[in-house]
Amino acid sequence: MRVLAIDFETANGSFASACSIGYGLMDGGEILRSDEILIKPHPSVNYFNHGNINIHGITPDMVKFADDWPMVFWQIKDLFKDSIVVAHNARFDISVLKAINELYDIYMDDFLFVDTVNISRVIHPQLVNHRLNTVCEYLGYNLNHHHAGSDALGCLAIVQDAFETFDTYDIEKLLDVMCMRSYHYNK
Repeated sequence: MRVLAIDFETANGSFASACSIGYGLMDGGEILRSDEILIKPHPSVNYFNHGNINIHGITPDMVKFADDWPMVFWQIKDLFKDSIVVAHNARFDISVLKAINELYDIYMDDFLFVDTVNISRVIHPQLVNHRLNTVCEYLGYNLNHHHAGSDALGCLAIVQDAFETFDTYDIEKLLDVMCMRSYHYNK
């Protein structure tokens, strides 16, 4: 199976206010595709909190002419097929995905997801914390934190480190060896 790393940034405190998605697709330890796409939030949640802007730097002007989620979704939906999805603090990103899909009445097939926080805790228990920036700094990955594309690639750096640690490039075998479970999107 392939590994799809995702990361969302939001305009405000609403999970449905996605204003950016970053992704990276890996197969056999090789990154096949990656991108960061700005998203115009749904009119019902299209307001930007200054705190969020200070974190990710995305402003209303930057997304004024961006595609809305249904257009972005149709560009990336095939990446989820035959992939296990990873994200750092995955419950947040999965909650954003569910909220925007519900807002636009988009159905997604079920997929499995794993939290890279848990992977980093197993492999590097000695770290002072397992924040994405801390783990990426330890791994030597130059993270541009809170830029969704860079954050997604940071997740893949963690998966790559685990692959090398356990000498496998099969995500299902890796999870088995690490005694980790994946979770279902639709459950």
